[in-house]
Amino acid sequence: MIQRLYRLLLLFCSIAVFAACSNSDGNDNNGGNGGEIVPDGGDTYGYVTDTNGNPVPGVVVSDGFTCTQTDAEGQYVLTRNAESGFVFYSLPSGYKVNMHKTYKLPKFFTKLKPETARYDFTLTALDAPETRFDLICIGDPQINEAAHAVRFKREAAKDIREYSASADIPCYAIHLGDLVNNKWALYSNMVVALQPEQTGIPVFSTIGNHDHEFPTANEKEARAKYESFFGPVDYSFNRGDVHIVSMDNIIHECQESAGYTGGFSAEQYEWLKQDLSYVPKDKMVILCVHIPFRNSKYAYYDEVLELLSQYKYATIMSAHTHSNINHIHTKNGKEIFEHVTGTSCGAWWRSTVCTEGTPIGFGIYRIEGAAMKEWNYKSVQHGEDFQIRLYRGSDKFTGGGDASYYFSKKNAGQIVANIWNWDPAWTVNVYENGAKTGTMTQYSDKDAWTVAYHIGILNNSSSYNKATDHMFYYTLTNPDADVKVEAIDRFGNKYEQTVFTDPDSHPGIYHLDY
Repeated sequence: MIQRLYRLLLLFCSIAVFAACSNSDGNDNNGGNGGEIVPDGGDTYGYVTDTNGNPVPGVVVSDGFTCTQTDAEGQYVLTRNAESGFVFYSLPSGYKVNMHKTYKLPKFFTKLKPETARYDFTLTALDAPETRFDLICIGDPQINEAAHAVRFKREAAKDIREYSASADIPCYAIHLGDLVNNKWALYSNMVVALQPEQTGIPVFSTIGNHDHEFPTANEKEARAKYESFFGPVDYSFNRGDVHIVSMDNIIHECQESAGYTGGFSAEQYEWLKQDLSYVPKDKMVILCVHIPFRNSKYAYYDEVLELLSQYKYATIMSAHTHSNINHIHTKNGKEIFEHVTGTSCGAWWRSTVCTEGTPIGFGIYRIEGAAMKEWNYKSVQHGEDFQIRLYRGSDKFTGGGDASYYFSKKNAGQIVANIWNWDPAWTVNVYENGAKTGTMTQYSDKDAWTVAYHIGILNNSSSYNKATDHMFYYTLTNPDADVKVEAIDRFGNKYEQTVFTDPDSHPGIYHLDY
């Protein structure tokens, strides 16, 4: 009882002090130290309330190193780390996403000031619980000039806006890093491109390797410009029964070059453990990073997979490779999907496809309760049913140049398909003259049409000659038959392709001076 009276007195005193203080621009109120009583147990505190002034208990609040939780009065207390730049909350499921008044991006944080101890946050309750929602993942916008941001708005952002407007459930998006290509002055262009006016929905952020400024004295300085627009690089939020975490998994050298490796620091791993300690094991966890876990042994990757394996359903969203890959990790007998998302810039804005033939696009993940009910890859300026590009293996692809490119499966009667969102649960059937004659075989190969486009037409380097595992081949029983390829994904959705790609038909030329 005494403790409760003390807290009420503290709240009254704090409100009195706060009344003389101004509001920040992000739905949080920052008081000063003048005359306020700082609670025991820390040097940074505040209250999380709803728009009616009611306390919101159980909200996780962090400085990026330590996590704590609001009590019954909505109060949190923590001791800030000397390296902390922000205090922020993990948005609870039952509340709306606050948006930055200037940048129109999610605002769940405020910048720490040495002279300020109190930081309050106000949440707006949802009208109804969200048991279903779509999460849209955007890979590597990686703009190198202002014109690329314009193209992003006309292509990916426009498609996201139209998709979300037609959906009958809430939609949220997160980009998976590399907003810019070491051109940090262009952050403001991407801020505009990601705003709801362009995308129709809130877009959360993940930092990529090209988003780290260099040369700098340390990683904190390398992140500073990015954080000035998008906030902390390690944070989390909740939607429905899903806990979504975004983390910086770039260990940057901060030297004259853009040298880096993947992985996490010990402090980041400790923060993630604390953040997840507040998440019940029957919830779904989505970890968003830039550099894939796939085929990597970077610092703390194995330990993070161990943490994720403890949850009912866990998945990783990454990007970085400029290709689309669905990979399955197995940890403690549990499958953890990693979706390496194709890019919104394709092959660095030079074309309309990624290096291995995936069209420019974004991932769509349909979530119900604590499970991923379905996912798809949406190619820009195409319907969701566009999932296959079909070729005749015997065709020669030149792109108009002197060199010729072929598939490795090039015998007479062989056909080849690039099915970019494939995973091992897919089945790919072949029909000849309306009758099913067999199934295609998955193999690794280069998409000869894509290589001819990037090298033959755009005069790019041999690094664009990239193989992928989402290629399929089949030898027709009748080479002259009308052919239909039918791909069935793990959810039972069927996609068809009957048109063979013309070897001499390619999209236009884009930004050769990139």
